[in-house]
Amino acid sequence: MLQDLRYAIRTLMRRPLVTSIAVLSLALGIGVNASIFSVFDRLLLRRLPVRDPGDIVVVASPGPRPGSNSSGDGGDRDTIFSYPLFRDLERVQNVFSGIAAQRNFAANLSYRGQTQRGDGVLVSGGYFPTLGLTPAIGRLFTLEDDRTPGGHDLVVLAYEYWATQFGRDPSVVGDTLVINGVPMTIAGVAPDGFRGTTKMQRSQVFVPLAMAARVRPGWNGMDRRNDHWLYVFGRLKPDLTRDRAQALLNVPFTTLIRDIEYPALRSGIGSERDRTAFQARQVFLQDGARGQNSQRGQREIRGIMTLLFAVTGFVLLIACANVANLLLARAHDRATEISLRLSLGASVTRLVRLLLAEACLLGLAGAVAAIVVTYVTVRMLMTMLPLSDRDLLAIGIDAPVLIFTAGLGLLTGVVFGLFPAAHSVRRSLALGLSARSGRASEAPAATRFRATLSAAQIALATALLAQSGLFIVSLVNISRADLGIDRDGLVTFRLAPSLNGYTPERALSFFDRLEDDLRAVSGVTSATLSTHPLLADSDSTANVTVEGFQADPDTDTDVSLASVSSDYFRTVGIPLVAGREFTRADVTGRQKVAIVNEAFVRKFNLGSRAIGTRMRRGAGNQPLDIEIVGVVRDARYSKVKAEIPAQLFQPYRQGQFGGLNVYARTGSDTRALVAAVPGVVRRIDANLPVERLQTMDDVVWENTTQDRILTTLSASFAGIATVLAAIGLYGMLAYMVTSRVREFGIRMSFGATGADVRRLVFGHVGRITLIGSVIGIGAALGLGRLGQAFLFRLEGFNLPIIAAASVAVIAVAALAGVLPARRAASVNPVDALRAE
Repeated sequence: MLQDLRYAIRTLMRRPLVTSIAVLSLALGIGVNASIFSVFDRLLLRRLPVRDPGDIVVVASPGPRPGSNSSGDGGDRDTIFSYPLFRDLERVQNVFSGIAAQRNFAANLSYRGQTQRGDGVLVSGGYFPTLGLTPAIGRLFTLEDDRTPGGHDLVVLAYEYWATQFGRDPSVVGDTLVINGVPMTIAGVAPDGFRGTTKMQRSQVFVPLAMAARVRPGWNGMDRRNDHWLYVFGRLKPDLTRDRAQALLNVPFTTLIRDIEYPALRSGIGSERDRTAFQARQVFLQDGARGQNSQRGQREIRGIMTLLFAVTGFVLLIACANVANLLLARAHDRATEISLRLSLGASVTRLVRLLLAEACLLGLAGAVAAIVVTYVTVRMLMTMLPLSDRDLLAIGIDAPVLIFTAGLGLLTGVVFGLFPAAHSVRRSLALGLSARSGRASEAPAATRFRATLSAAQIALATALLAQSGLFIVSLVNISRADLGIDRDGLVTFRLAPSLNGYTPERALSFFDRLEDDLRAVSGVTSATLSTHPLLADSDSTANVTVEGFQADPDTDTDVSLASVSSDYFRTVGIPLVAGREFTRADVTGRQKVAIVNEAFVRKFNLGSRAIGTRMRRGAGNQPLDIEIVGVVRDARYSKVKAEIPAQLFQPYRQGQFGGLNVYARTGSDTRALVAAVPGVVRRIDANLPVERLQTMDDVVWENTTQDRILTTLSASFAGIATVLAAIGLYGMLAYMVTSRVREFGIRMSFGATGADVRRLVFGHVGRITLIGSVIGIGAALGLGRLGQAFLFRLEGFNLPIIAAASVAVIAVAALAGVLPARRAASVNPVDALRAE
């Protein structure tokens, strides 16, 4: 075997140009696949860095959840529980060696007078023991650290936070860290590499669940069974399968639902159908080895990864077709050598093994070179991500990526080297001495196979170009979409003084002064506040009851919410259609008022009677205590691509609020305003962190990150695929011309002209291109259907775009045939026949 490898290396080095083209083709094909695999591995494959992650399961319970439901990145509505129900499960469960609950929260972290914005996780006492973690220093929480509500002022630092903010100083254990105004003693540091159990979450601190009410100002849902917000997971006992554990756990859970939950929540369940569904609720145990994530997030990630793997898989197939064509050409040229080896007694197996060794070496060499392509692609991808996501993803070239790259290189070498190797040996056996004479022409099977590979390359390139064209047009549609706001000159940021211990009265005074101080900044024309950030991929909804609108239990009465201050609509650029805006006189104690958008008016059939209509939030027979005083134009709410929902705006002074999003409009340079904002905030409170300070253009840019990445990557990969297809077609044609020199010489000696020979070559090109284009159109329709969910105002079977892609590939194919056709037309009949 070692001898075969040495010979294969010498053989490849004797043809450096051919070898380089093959390695470069494979490097591009393998590299782009490895780069996408690195993202796939980070988001979907990587397991939690805990003991025996396969034993971790996530607890879910689909069904009605009357009351408040607050879900996040850790899962959907089916996976959240109230605090009392979690404690009940903790008490009665009989299938877990450990059970735990967790939920992230916003945190202002203050250490020795320096405050910064961070993220924390509320964790039950069983969190770290269930995961089987050991501390880097100090200690982690136990069950005893989560007994008394509000009575465990302890914190565990995330390793990364400890390393960056405390310089890995072990003496911080026992020191005090102020979290949302609450002094807490640092108990220890979590192990290196552990960021929590929720994907796409990068937490700085872990706090006992019993401290939830103290670190979440203005909230106290610890005793409310109708406040659902906790994610629950457990570690299965060693002798239990997931299905068996699920069946056993449902016995006590059914009792809890029937005897405790239903009597407590029955009054909040609207219809008889929902009551029946509530009493039938069961628990389901989901795989938790890879952490927790929302089903919607998982579906989106899987959809994107599937699409990108399809695209990069096409690129790899084109690259492999190039290598297969090159190996077939080399096999034909080496027919004499192979026939001689067979005559001297070499076995067929030995010769196939020798030729496969060359193909595998090419594959591995391509894999090594692919590391550079992978690095460049990953860097390009990271630069397109928002700053907040780059460190969170932490995509890089690690051991799994290197293993995938090497494996893919070896696999391509074997699969696409097998046919040329087998064909070469079989042909030499059949031809015998004629193969050694140098007069044997290439076998028809090999010729057809080479033409088939070229047609496949044309087809794949057509499909990829069409897909990239769809994404480009979709991105253009997004850029032209009417957002319903005026983002020019608009700057936004977020402040959460309540996390620094502000009382509601003090927070209200703070924001009043902030608005006034911002309006005093040079160039600022208006400033306003909102509880809900515009176009930040964040939703806040509630059901409503509207005067004169009859709704049965199954009617959708949900609306999107935001509480705003005066001058909000003028500042963000949403036109007022009827009525008035809010003023500072709309405060608690005065008539509750609301402004709605046109979609709200349509949804509840208000027509021209919207102004003065009364309503309230929630269902039931309570009084209609809110009066609609204004109607505004429709505007995008959460996402640029999402449909505009029915929206309800209320004055933030008439309700509870924590952090607020600030919007300021300037008639001059927005960057100057961005630079001025921190100073304005510091003059009011130097310890208050400013979050997400950016222009509205930057907000929209981040909101379309997914579309920009898909467009850029698909266009780049399509370009690579087209170039590779052109190289492959050129190589096939050049070899065809070389192998048919004698035929061209005979034709020209019988009167054929150079134009006739060029037509012969271009006719061959035309047949291959036509077949490839037809197949490519079908593949483009399939890819378009796969990517339909990511297109905006565009169908995946857009024929003009597919036709344009097909024309572009045909043009490239024609260019690839120019030089071979010219060379064929310049053949001298005398020289061609003399050479024979």
